[in-house]
Parts: sequence; C-alpha cells; structure tokens
Amino acid sequence: MKVKRYLLAIGLLLALVLPMLLTPFQALALSRTLNQKVLKTVVQIFAAVEDRRGNLSPLWSGSGTIISADGLILTNCHVANPAAMWGSDYDYDVLVVAITTRSDDPPTPTYLAEVAQYDPQLDLAVIRLTGYLDGSRFDPERLNLPYLELGDSDDLEIGDNVTIFGYPGIGGETITLTSGNVSGFSKESGVSGRAWIKTDATIAGGNSGGTAVDDNGILIGVPTQGGSGSGDQIVDCRYIADTNGDGYIDENDVCVPMGGFINALRPINLAKPMIQAASRGMTAPPPTERPDDPDPPTGDAAITRPIFAPAVNEAEQPTTVVESFPSGADELYLIFDFENLQDGVSWQPVLTLDGEEIPDIWPLSSWSGGQKGTWWISIYNDPLPDGDYEFALNYDGETLATAEVTVGGRETSAPVFGNIIFSGGGEEGFLLPADIDEINADFEFDNMSRQTEWSYIWYLDGTEIDSGDGPSFSSSSGMGFVMLPGSELDGAGVYRLELYIEGDLAATSDCLVGGGSSSGNGDGGEFFGPITFAEDVDRNDNPVDPGTTFDSGLTAIYAFFDYVGMEDGWEWVRRWYIDGELVLENEESWEGGDEGEWWVGVNNGNNALPDGEYMLELLVENQVVQEGSCTIGESSGPTPPTPTTGGDVEIYGQIVDASTGRGIAGALFIVLQPGITVDEFQWTEDEVYTYGETDNNGNYTLPDMLARDEYYSMLIGADGYEPIMEDDIYIPDDIESPFELNVELYKAQ
Repeated sequence: MKVKRYLLAIGLLLALVLPMLLTPFQALALSRTLNQKVLKTVVQIFAAVEDRRGNLSPLWSGSGTIISADGLILTNCHVANPAAMWGSDYDYDVLVVAITTRSDDPPTPTYLAEVAQYDPQLDLAVIRLTGYLDGSRFDPERLNLPYLELGDSDDLEIGDNVTIFGYPGIGGETITLTSGNVSGFSKESGVSGRAWIKTDATIAGGNSGGTAVDDNGILIGVPTQGGSGSGDQIVDCRYIADTNGDGYIDENDVCVPMGGFINALRPINLAKPMIQAASRGMTAPPPTERPDDPDPPTGDAAITRPIFAPAVNEAEQPTTVVESFPSGADELYLIFDFENLQDGVSWQPVLTLDGEEIPDIWPLSSWSGGQKGTWWISIYNDPLPDGDYEFALNYDGETLATAEVTVGGRETSAPVFGNIIFSGGGEEGFLLPADIDEINADFEFDNMSRQTEWSYIWYLDGTEIDSGDGPSFSSSSGMGFVMLPGSELDGAGVYRLELYIEGDLAATSDCLVGGGSSSGNGDGGEFFGPITFAEDVDRNDNPVDPGTTFDSGLTAIYAFFDYVGMEDGWEWVRRWYIDGELVLENEESWEGGDEGEWWVGVNNGNNALPDGEYMLELLVENQVVQEGSCTIGESSGPTPPTPTTGGDVEIYGQIVDASTGRGIAGALFIVLQPGITVDEFQWTEDEVYTYGETDNNGNYTLPDMLARDEYYSMLIGADGYEPIMEDDIYIPDDIESPFELNVELYKAQ
C-alpha cells in the first residue's frame, strides 16, 4: 500500500481537525486557502420590488452565509424579513441572492429565495433558494453549493481570532474581510446561553447577516445590528426607494435600515434550532395564536429596583444580592423590574468602566420581554477587570435607569443570605399550586451573629402584603426560613420575598402561585391541561380529526389544551421538537386571562411537514409545566451517526521527520468514512472512520480495524509539517494483519 505525498502549501489544514480531538494542531490566522473556501460561501441578499415590466429595484441589502449544499442561507431577520420586526412598511416582492465568484468582482445576482425560518427577537433568519433569477426552477439536490460547517460558539474564548466576511452596501461592492478578536461575551434574559459575542473588529452595517468564522474557517457567529421601527432610531437608515409611490424619494418614504457599524455577533448556537427546522423542509411562520396582539401600554415606561448578583438560578432568580464584587469575579448579573415596555421598541444597555464607555456589549436591538416583569443582563470574563462599573438602561432613546457597582478588593466576611427556595401544598420550587394555605421560603445564611438584625418583606404583584423582623440565628451559618400565612395569600399571582440584613437588601426571589390544584403526589398544580393534537381547527376553535398518529402529507399540526390559574403578563414558551431535536421556540407574554381553552400550531406553508415524532413543551416562567407528543408518518427517531464499516486489518507504525528520521510526537493519522473524499471532508466527527495519535516516539496504532476490499481517504500530518492527503487507498483482500505503515513527513516551507 503506497501513500502519495502532497507537497502543498497548506500546512494549516490539519489545524482544522475535529472538535473531538483533545490536542489538535496549533491554530493560526486564517490561511489563504481557507480564506478562498469561506468567501465562496458568502452571499449578498437584496430585497427588491418588481415593476410592471418585470424589472427589479433593490430596496435594501445585507449579507448571508450558505450553510447547506442544497441552498439554505443564514442571515439576519432584518435583512430577510424586516416586516416581522418593524411592520408591513418593509414589504418587498422578491429576495435576490448574489453569489461570490471572485474576491475582486461584485457578487453575481443568481438566485431567488424565500424565508424559511426567522426569529425577530434574535434578529436571525434562514432563507431557502427557490429558483434562478429568471424564475426557472432547479433540483436542490443537484445544486451542490459550497457551504460552511457550523461551529460551537460556546467553545469560543476571549482573545480568539475571528474573521468577518460580508458585503458593505447595496451598490454591488466587492466582498470585504475584517479580522479581530473576541473581546467579551454577554448574556440576557430570554436568550439561552451567550446572547452576544463582542469583537474588536469594526464591521460595516451592510455586513449584517454575514459570515464570522474562527481560524479553522468554521461558522461561529452572525454580525448583527438591530434597531426599532422608527427611522431615527436605526443606525444609518436611508431613504433609497419610492415606498409611497408618489414619484419621489424623500423623507415621506419608509426609511430602510442599512446598519451602521457593528461590534457584536449573534452566536451560531442560537441559530441552530431554526437551521434544523429549515433543513427538514419546514417553512415559517406558524399560524397566529389567539387572541390578537395586546394593546400597547398606556403608562410611562419604567425600569426600577436594579440589583446585582453573582448568578441566577434555573428560574432566573438572583442567587443572592451583592453591593460589590471581589477581585477575580468572573461574572456579574444586573437584575431589574420593568413596566409599560413594548416589544419591538429599541433598547440598549450601555456599560461604562472607570468612566470609559465600552461600546456594543449589548448592541442596539428590539425589546422582547413584554410589558411587565423582571429582566436581567450579564457580562463575564475570566476575570472581570477591577474597576467601577456603571450601567445605563436605555429604552426608546431615553435612559430609564442607571446602576453602579465596583469590582475589586478581597472577599469580605459580611453576613449574607442566598438561594431562596419556596414550598407549599406539598410542592417545592418556583411554581406553586393555587390551593396552598401558606408559602414557606427556605434560604441559606452565612457569617451571622446573634446580634445581626435581619428582616423580610412579602409582596404580591408589586404590592407589600406582609413584613417583619427575623429571629436571631443560633449559629453563624445554616438554613433559615420565613412563612407567608394563608391569611395573607390572595390567589394567583407573583409573590416576592425580600430579605434584608441591617436594612440592606441581601436576597430576593419570586414565585408564581397559580395553575390547578395540587395533586398531593408531587406532580404540582397544572397551569396547562393535557395536550390534544389535531389535523385542523374549526371556526369555533375546536380540534378537527384529533389523534396521536397522523398520515404523511399534513401541512400543519395543532395542539389544544385547557389552562387555569394563568395571569396576563407571565412569560410562556412553546418548544417544538422533531425526533428529539429542537426545531422551533416561541416566547411571549401571556394575554389569555385566568382560564379557558387555547391552541397553538406549527405549519409548513403549502408543503408537507416532515415525518417524525413531534413533541411540544409548554413552559411558564422558564419551567416546563406540560408536554405531549404525536407522530406524523413514520418516525425515524434521532438521526443516527454515519455508519462505519467493520474490518479485521490492524494498522500501526511510526510517523517520523523525513530529514532526521526521528519520531514526531502528537502527529495524527485520520481515516475517513468510505465514500468521503478529502475535498468533500467538512471536518465533522461523523465523517471520520478512525484516527490515531502518535506517542513521544512517533508510534501510533489505529484503534479501529480497516475493512478488506474497501477504499479509504487518509490524512496524515503534524504541526509544522506538510500534510499527506490521499483518496482511494485500497485495502486488498490478501493484506496481512497487523500491517505496519511507516510515514515520513517533511517540514513545512
């Protein structure tokens, strides 16, 4: 068996090697080879109107990334579907996708596309190519477009390199490249995991929706610039089209958001459920749930009671309340109450550190938390720099609240409270049934003395209902509790407990009381009853053809349930899974009143929903309170990994330096799955049949045996050496086993 040596100037290539490897080759700056690979996946997207003669006039543009060979493209919602964010003034006739052919040429308008999935809260969307620019159709399976592999944005660390590709404007300019470093992360209530990746790269606004990759050319983020529907609140908003049809382009037309400068990325992990739904052929939007959108708030917008905490728990409640953080702290949470805010209006927290504003930790975006409730934002670093932190919470162009905290100094031994947990009616947690006769709150305390004075206040929906002084503690640390007696309970609502030490707020947490009666067996009171699935809904909002199994070909599926003990303004979430994979998630404020009947649905436009097992989870205030499942067609279960071929040929040997003959430690020998070539390799774990790594003397053994009468592609390399890459290496029937394969590698030039 002979392995051909490829003396190619791509010594970085093996640095891309799989996430499963614990010791990959050292990652360097994005190479020219990877650069060229990535730019072929970057597109420009035009929203255009069509005149009577069929001529297209662009309204606005943005960038996008091809993420599948059959034509799925990831971009921003405000590029592909701004009407979902800002209203029908931003309608258009067609989406045009222009393909990158050369870095020094403008992109070539080639395809038409439709919106497959979108999330206005995250400002992300997936579009699907539907045909050529002349309207002719194609077979998506034969497109074979270049595309980027999705990375894991949770693996990024501060200081990691990022490279951003995109198109800066609507005039057909050539593709741009900007490099920088990850300079921070931020979190936000309502977003799972990292909400933003901050970078020190300066990105032009037209790059919205574009491509942010790591040093391995893997997609890790989307440059994003949000805004609101008011023209004077969108950075770089231009009047570029005659949207009112009066024959003039002036201030009477709709202002089209073109961006500005972006310093933040949406993490790729936030887009994965939408990508999964689109890859299954699903098309958004789902049917509109009842009732109609709530009326806008009538009172003045307000943000109150800003407090700081080192963490929040699973119910997004502060674990404790602090007035400062010690040196070495790596995370900081700011929690606040809000009232009379409206979804879709611009908002932006702004951080100032030691008097210097830190831009775009949270970019200008649209509020999505509903009219009333509690929200939090967070920053983290390892560690946070010492200094004075000031936060300004801006809404609709006005600062509604500020908060200050210091990071620095030693940890103190001051008395503390923390980790409040509620119970009642035999249940424990942050959702309690409606028929309880008291609420107990257990909490931890530390550094106490008999002389430490402490007190408590109970609230219901913001109104104080009980208060008192706590008894002295008999030990310096342990567990304490306070109780809200039944005489102070007043039905469903948000109950809040505040604990004070020497007059200063030391801990606080909310719990919801509502839902049905406690079952007494640990199941808790149900807010939502059992889910009934059906093929349709009639004019009286009743299910049509209910069941748990449905024939293939349905274009929509509906879920019906009763509810009790709900309260307007509570946050609730619907999560749809297919074969165990999350494909859709919707979050909004409840506006259905205390009790009644409800339905939600998921559809696929005029196309059939994919076959599989569908599961719906219903959450109230971040906690799952009901779930149900049904099957359309035949469920395939979770997608199995690429099958491997069994074999009985053991491969071992030594990888040495060609000049010195010495063994190379840490070299990798990778064998791809049969049928996957080196050029087709997308650097995913499922594409690898087996791999081995050399010891300090350069010796290796492949852990999985190769099959006889089979062809494999192989990659062999080490940091600082020219890699060997070869397709169609044949394993004959008569090969001896074990087989010794020794390899020489040459130093990279």
